[in-house]
Formats: sequence, structure tokens, C-alpha cells
Amino acid sequence: MAYAAALGDADHACWIAEALSDYLLRRGRYHEYRSVVETALALADETSDRRMAGALRNCMGAIDCYQGRFAEARTWFTAALRISRQGAQAREEAFALTGLGITDLGLGRNEDAAPNLVAAVALAEAEGDRWVAGLSLGTLGMMHLRQENNGAALDCLGRAYLHAEAGGIPLLVSRALCGIADVQLVLGRHDAAKDMFRRALDLISQNSDRVLQALLLARLGSAEEGVGDVDGALARHHEALARHGLLDPSAEPYCYGLEMDIRCRLGQTYATTGRLREAREQFRAALAVPGAETHVLEHARAEAGLGACGLHDLSVM
Repeated sequence: MAYAAALGDADHACWIAEALSDYLLRRGRYHEYRSVVETALALADETSDRRMAGALRNCMGAIDCYQGRFAEARTWFTAALRISRQGAQAREEAFALTGLGITDLGLGRNEDAAPNLVAAVALAEAEGDRWVAGLSLGTLGMMHLRQENNGAALDCLGRAYLHAEAGGIPLLVSRALCGIADVQLVLGRHDAAKDMFRRALDLISQNSDRVLQALLLARLGSAEEGVGDVDGALARHHEALARHGLLDPSAEPYCYGLEMDIRCRLGQTYATTGRLREAREQFRAALAVPGAETHVLEHARAEAGLGACGLHDLSVM
């Protein structure tokens, strides 16, 4: 890409930068990809492909989302939306709307996220863009799950799965399956959740997305505990921790939140089996990760788990 840029070949520099998105982002090479896109963005106005001005701004927004910089991402997606609408670039408009929905969720603005995501779904489906449709529907489904609207969550995630499956997009299929299985866990359908988590893991077994792998392993452990396979649950949680240990905290903004989630699940499984000392160790380890208090849901779960262990101790005295 740098060679094309140095030669003044704006078209190829921009096309290559966009094409590198999936490869570099899923490997956590955020700083490298930011440099690539910034170089290409400087040439965007010189390209014959008028889509690039909006597309590369969407890429910058995606980088900031991956790094948890949601306010900065929102600025990029807002600019991409304006440029894409001016140029009648429907695919980039739909992606920008999806990005705005994702950033609103990241900033805790659930009520603002829904309209953008619904608009993105309608536009992407009208354009026949299964990737953007699947991404926006999956995000909308997770928003409904947060709001405990399980029926709407299943509907959106099921549609996301159909788009991803029809489009041959394994990563999106895995994410949709993970979301559907999360709803099944909430509903107490542990067998169904277990099957879906396993299918999602099989799909990304050759994938370098270690965050999703660790997340799926931990959730599979919770599903196995739900069906009574405690040994299997403990094995999956420890496997998730091992996979998590391969992550770079400086590159993955949710690294510590994910560790807290895994340790809370492991602590719960230990508590279920009466191994309260090990359970307390996990809940305390979760509370001791850097910035633990900023991960509000996980922090509350760890404190509640630690408190429950204390109550169990009192009950046998």
C-alpha cells in the first residue's frame, strides 16, 4: 500500500487499505492499520472511486471502536455518513449508521442506538449487502438482550445468522450463534446453548480472533455447568483463561473486562460444587484486575459472587 501511495496511485492505495481491514483488525494490529488508513485517507479525494472518502472514514471509525474509543469513532462515522449520503453511496451509509449504533451502545446510549441500527438494516437489506445487514442485526440483537427483551433479541440474531450464513461469512455466523446462545442461557435452555457455542467455536477454530475464542469457551463452560457437566465446565473456563492469556492488554481494550467475565464464571462453577475457597480466589482475582471498577456489570457480578461465598460459609457454621 505504501508503495502505491508513494507512486501517487491513489486508487490502489485506498483499495488496498480497505482490503486490509479484516486481516489487521482481527489480529489486533490496530496501530499498524491506523497508519495504513491515514496514509490512504490523505489520497481519498484523488481517487476515481468516489466511495473511498466515506469508506476510509468508516475504517477509521472501526479502528476506534476496536480500541474502545467510542467518542472518536462517532466523529468518524458521522463524517462518513454525511459524505456517503452526499455521494449516494448506500453501502457506506449503511455501514456508517451501523457504526453510530455500535458507538452509542459503547457510550451507554441505548435509546439512541436503535434508530440508527434499524435504518442500517433496512438500507443494507435493500442493497443486498449481507455483511452489513448481519452486523447491524447482530448489534441490534445484543442491544435487545441487554434490555432483557429476549424475543426481539432472538428475532434479530436469527436474521443476522441467516444473512451471515447465506453470505458465507464465518465470523459473523459465529457471532450470531454466540448471541443466540447467550439468549438461550438466559432462558435456561442450556443444551441448546451448548450446541450453539460448540458450533461457533468450530467455525472459528482456524481464526485468529482470540477474544471471541476466549469468550465462547467461557460461555460454553457456563452451558456445560447448566447441563450438569461440572468437570467439563471447569475445563472450558480454564481453557478460556489460557486463551485470554495470549491477549495483549495494550491492544485489546476489553481484555480486562473479558478476564473478569471468565473468572466470574469460573468462580460460579467452583461455588456450585462447594469449592468456596477456589471460588473466592476467582472473584477476588476478578476484582483485582486493572480498572476493574470501570467494568460495571462484571464488577457487580464479582462482588455478588464473593458475598454469596461468605453467606455459604455462614450457613454451614
